[in-house]
Amino acid sequence: MRFIDDFFTTEIKIYKYKIPIFDMLFFTIITCLGFYFRVSLFNIKSGDYVKAFADWMRECHQAGGFAYLGIKPGESPASTFDYNCLFQYVIVLLHYIGGSIPDIYLVKSVPVLCDFICAVTIFRIVYHITDGNLTKSMLGYAVMMFLPTVVLNSAAWAQNDSIYTAFVLLSFLHVLKRNDNRAFVYLAFAYSFKQQAIFFVPFIVLMWLKNKIKIRYVFWIPVVHVLAMVPAAIAGRSWGDLLGTYGRQVQMFSRLTMNYPSIYTIVSGDLNGAVRKVLISAGTMATVIIMGILAYYIYKKNFDVTGRYMVTLVVFTAEICCFCLPAMHERYGYIPEVMAVVYGIVNVKRIPVCVALQVITMITYTRYLFGSTVLTLWPLSIAMLVVIIIVGYDLYLQMREPEVTSA
Repeated sequence: MRFIDDFFTTEIKIYKYKIPIFDMLFFTIITCLGFYFRVSLFNIKSGDYVKAFADWMRECHQAGGFAYLGIKPGESPASTFDYNCLFQYVIVLLHYIGGSIPDIYLVKSVPVLCDFICAVTIFRIVYHITDGNLTKSMLGYAVMMFLPTVVLNSAAWAQNDSIYTAFVLLSFLHVLKRNDNRAFVYLAFAYSFKQQAIFFVPFIVLMWLKNKIKIRYVFWIPVVHVLAMVPAAIAGRSWGDLLGTYGRQVQMFSRLTMNYPSIYTIVSGDLNGAVRKVLISAGTMATVIIMGILAYYIYKKNFDVTGRYMVTLVVFTAEICCFCLPAMHERYGYIPEVMAVVYGIVNVKRIPVCVALQVITMITYTRYLFGSTVLTLWPLSIAMLVVIIIVGYDLYLQMREPEVTSA
C-alpha cells in the first residue's frame, strides 16, 4: 500500500505546476468524459446550425474556400454570413481540413476545443487566486468541463460563445497577474471574435480606476480588430462593409428581450417599432448610468482589490449589463456564468449563485433547443434579480473588509 501511496503522490511538473499522479489521473478521466459527453450531442441540429452555420459551410464549399471571404454578405445568396470575419476564417479553415468529416462535426469541434481552453484557464485562475490550491483548481476544471450551459452551447447548439470567452478568461488571468499588455491583447481577440466580449469591459474600466491596470494598452483593441480584417479585405470585401459588421448586428434585433430573463420581461404585449426604439435607447443609456454610478462608488471607496473581489466584480457587472441592456439573447450571460464557477469554488458559500445561474439559463436554453414550454420569463427575471442582489451585496461586503494582501 505504501508503494501505491508513493506512486500516486509522485509529482509531475507540467509548465510551472507540480501535479501529483493521482490528480493527473483525475484530470485525464474528467477530460475524456467531458469529450465523450460533448461528442454524444454532436448529431443534434439546432435552429442556429440549420439556418446559419450549415449554410455558411455550404456557401464556403461552393465558393471554393478563400474566395468566400471576398463575397459581400447579402448581395447574393452566395453569402449570408453575418458574423465578424475572424469566425469566417474559421469556416474557411474547416473547409480545407474537412475532407469527409460532416460539416456539423467540424463546426462543433471548434467551440468544443475552446471549452477545454476555458476549463484549463479556469484551473489557472483558481490556482492563482487560492495561492496554489491544487484541489480547488482541479474542481474548477471539472465543473467547467460539465457545466450544462457550456456543454449545450458548443456540442448541441453549435454556438461559439466559448471561443470569445476563452480569450476573455485569458485576459482576466493576466489582469490578475498584472500583465496588462497580454490582458488587452486577449481582450482584443475576444472582441474581434464576438461583440459580446464588451460585457467584460466595465470590469476593465473599474480596474483602471483602481490603478490595477494600465489603460494605455487599450490601443490593442482597434489594432487587432482592424488587422483581423486584412485577409477579408485582400479577398475583396470593402473596409466600410467590414467595419460596419457590429453596427448591422445591433440593428438586427428590435425585440426588448431575445429570450433573456431581463428587466424587459415585465413589458407585455406587442409594441410598435417607434416605442421599442425609444425603450431600447433609454435602456442602453440607463445601463451606462448604472455603471457610471458603480464606477464612482468603487473609485471613491478605499479597499484592497483582491483576486476574489475581481471575480465577484466580473460576475456582478456582466450580469448587470445582460439584465439591463435590451435585445439580449439567452446566451449572452455566458461570461458571468463561467466566472461564477470560480466565484463558487473560491467561496463555497456562493456555490448556490453558480447553481442558480445554471438553472435559470438552462430553462431558457431548453426553450430554444428542445422546444420546452416556458409560458413567461418574468419569474426567471425575478430570480435573476435576486442573484444580482446577492452578488452585489457580497461585493459591498468585500469593500468593507479590512485590507489584506492582494491575490
